[in-house]
Amino acid sequence: MQPDGGDAAAGLRVLSITLVNCGTKSYRLSGYPAVQALDDDGAVLDLRVLNGVTEILGSMPWDGPPKPVTLRPGQRASTALAWRNTYDDTRKPPANGKYLRIEPLAGRPAQTIEPDAALDFGSTGRLAVSSWQLFPDASTSPTARR
Repeated sequence: MQPDGGDAAAGLRVLSITLVNCGTKSYRLSGYPAVQALDDDGAVLDLRVLNGVTEILGSMPWDGPPKPVTLRPGQRASTALAWRNTYDDTRKPPANGKYLRIEPLAGRPAQTIEPDAALDFGSTGRLAVSSWQLFPDASTSPTARR
């Protein structure tokens, strides 16, 4: 798994994560990855992880109900993480992370990654996760025909 940069505007953060099937057999996904944010020391941050990004971003066309995804060797799937760096509770220190521990599906082996984007969750304590989406094949992608 690898982070694909991030986007931050007015306290809104969106980070795309890509999973590549590096194996020789098909790899099945369905639903949402299990995500934990970790601090500098690797301790799990106290965040509420939401399935779907609507509560953070509003309705997004790519955030529909999860569908089964089967990755052939070399194929990719992505998920989006969204949060707001809003500090609205001065009784709590802001939650700042350095790493993400991601299981493609709950119970599968996790990978820990260090995104380039800041993991600055403010005091809201919420992290939203979209369902896995299959990347289009390069041969059928509109940009492949240019």
